[in-house]
Amino acid sequence: MIVSEEEEKEEKAQAQVQEFRINEYLTLRQDEDGKTIIYVAGKPFRNCKYLLINIPVGEATNLNEIESIDEAAENLDKSLEPLKSRKQFKYTIPPEVEFWGHCSNLQVWYENGYNTRLLHANLASRC
Repeated sequence: MIVSEEEEKEEKAQAQVQEFRINEYLTLRQDEDGKTIIYVAGKPFRNCKYLLINIPVGEATNLNEIESIDEAAENLDKSLEPLKSRKQFKYTIPPEVEFWGHCSNLQVWYENGYNTRLLHANLASRC
């Protein structure tokens, strides 16, 4: 069987798309561009923009006083947050690692009864 160049590209793109199902209503997919999309009841809900916080393992014990992800966002390193003066930004987290970071965050949120302290308010209040 002969496969055209377009068909080959399509196959590669489909092979790179990842999916993680949290429950019957909540699924995350990574598209061919590496972007993570949250699906609620099978419908695209929102693109995950970026991971908010990168906490080095050695500094994790310093977080005992923080009550919510919103409080952490206010008080911790914002090096992963894009600057308002530019629309594009880059950081060193590979797309597949970022995808699993988003999956992990939403899985923990679900496993803890959708505790709104575990997700940023702009996402938790809309899901």
